[in-house]
Amino acid sequence: MNRLLQRWLEREKPLFPKLRAIPLFRELNRRDLQAVVELIEMRKYSTGDVVFEQGALGDGIYVVLKGCVEVVQVDGKDGEKVLLAQSDSGSFFGETALLEDAPRTAAAVATEDTKLALFPRDALHLLAEQRPHLGVKIAIQLSRIVAERLRQTNHSLQVARDELAAKQKEDGGGES
Repeated sequence: MNRLLQRWLEREKPLFPKLRAIPLFRELNRRDLQAVVELIEMRKYSTGDVVFEQGALGDGIYVVLKGCVEVVQVDGKDGEKVLLAQSDSGSFFGETALLEDAPRTAAAVATEDTKLALFPRDALHLLAEQRPHLGVKIAIQLSRIVAERLRQTNHSLQVARDELAAKQKEDGGGES
């Protein structure tokens, strides 16, 4: 490892535990994690800055190193914003962009001064070509994350359907 990279790693040492804390990189050994760190892009945002717009092409997964980001979806009919998630230090968002080159389904906005680490989709492709075992490790973890989020969404939809059915039954029962 060259001296410049070594000095950078020492300065950015907090990046390792933050990355290891998120499920996508949790299973990686130090060498594999180092390969990921070399491909990460650091980004800074001020309060109110847009990280990405709803409808913009996804570029990768973001890890919040410092600060907070709200992920919001804007209703096309009335422009109402719905808060989907709030990501603070140590959390991540935008992971589906690693899987496909598709428009973002929500926007992300910094709610305070924020520092993010972007792991681009191109970086995952590069790792998959150059270090297939590492690409597979990350892809497996990514599939687990997406599956868990899908399970959570399905559960939330079931709860909403049950509440709606109960409300309709309640409203229908009072009209007789």
